[in-house]
Amino acid sequence: MNPMQPAKPERLVFRHVRVFDGTGSLPFAAEVLVEGNAIVEVSRNGALAATDARVVDGQGAVLIPGLIDIHTHLALGSTIEQVNRPGDRSDADTALLVAHCGRVMIDHGYTSGYSGGSGSPHAEVAAKKAFDAGWVPGPRLRTSSFERVPGGPMGLATRFAGYQARGSHADEVVGFVREMHEAGVDAVKFLLNGVSAFDARSNLGEQFYDEEIEAAGKAARELGLSLTAHCYTPHSIQLALRCGFNLLYHLGWADEASLDAVEARKQHIFVGPAPGIVEADFVRGPRFGIMASPEGRAEQGEGVERIKRVGAELRRRGIRSIPGGDYGFPWNPVGMNARDLELFVEWFGYTPAETLHAATSVAGEAMGLPGKLGVVRPGALADLLLVDGDPTQDISLLRDRARLVAIMKDGRFHKAPVGL
Repeated sequence: MNPMQPAKPERLVFRHVRVFDGTGSLPFAAEVLVEGNAIVEVSRNGALAATDARVVDGQGAVLIPGLIDIHTHLALGSTIEQVNRPGDRSDADTALLVAHCGRVMIDHGYTSGYSGGSGSPHAEVAAKKAFDAGWVPGPRLRTSSFERVPGGPMGLATRFAGYQARGSHADEVVGFVREMHEAGVDAVKFLLNGVSAFDARSNLGEQFYDEEIEAAGKAARELGLSLTAHCYTPHSIQLALRCGFNLLYHLGWADEASLDAVEARKQHIFVGPAPGIVEADFVRGPRFGIMASPEGRAEQGEGVERIKRVGAELRRRGIRSIPGGDYGFPWNPVGMNARDLELFVEWFGYTPAETLHAATSVAGEAMGLPGKLGVVRPGALADLLLVDGDPTQDISLLRDRARLVAIMKDGRFHKAPVGL
């Protein structure tokens, strides 16, 4: 071979597998041919003519698209392997934490993630480049800012006084959007409400003046940035919709009118109800001093019941809801991501197949790669999991790493099947 010529892309065929293609249909027997980083053929009609391809004998396992988490916080640094409390760190230190969390995430079958915010956008952008280049193992990543309340630091605050405690500063908000664009992130996130885990009842507190978020929406559209909203209250939900936000998180205190508004925009937005963090705050948070007071426990207990109702209503209305539960906190670490899949079934009433559709094909649309990511079809990216068992019947299989026979991202095995 001429060393100046690029190597011929490797060809690999999965045989003796059943395929869940991301559409929500039940698995079907097929063979799948991968060339380079793409799927080139899916055959339901017998053996593929691929004599020059390496063969993966699936032995009846189910081949599914790689999982996609719509709300992950890799820069917070906590995984099931080690706890790192959130704090101020250099960009270099944070990039290493992002790399660690990214490796744990892909170890558990998540080949893509949408950042729910990073206190160090520069570190997250750097880690994304490393993941994409294959320097370190990690997911495809849609990067994000965190947010900055005018006059305050970037990142999670511990107290949320609300917009009435300050003046309106639309120019500072626009400046923050522009700053994040220069940093190279894909999305800018705003905490339109507070975070009750750090400041009781602040989920119900409005943090911005309407004119500030209107200005942010206009600036983001001009720069081609996506906007993500942390929003619980009817007012903040409707404000985010009016200002062109693409992705709405939580929605726990939505009322009928705000749900109607979400439904009216359902062709243009995605929702991440994030049940994982609600369960984590209630069940594990008190051990970390989170929601530990009687008042906090009562509030979070109410939050559990509210998100169950809202999540089921989003499903009933056909709104594109995607699993992803705020993973990265010490009490809700990366590596537990697949718990959200179970909660979509247990709390919201999704079938396992509907949940997988949301966590693959629908999430691929939210990642900006419709038809290319989260599906098993010709022309799609070869991000694939080979699962021992049928997750369309038992979604909890995906929480068991031992059941993940193979993990492939971009046509390369992160975890190769035994014997290959």
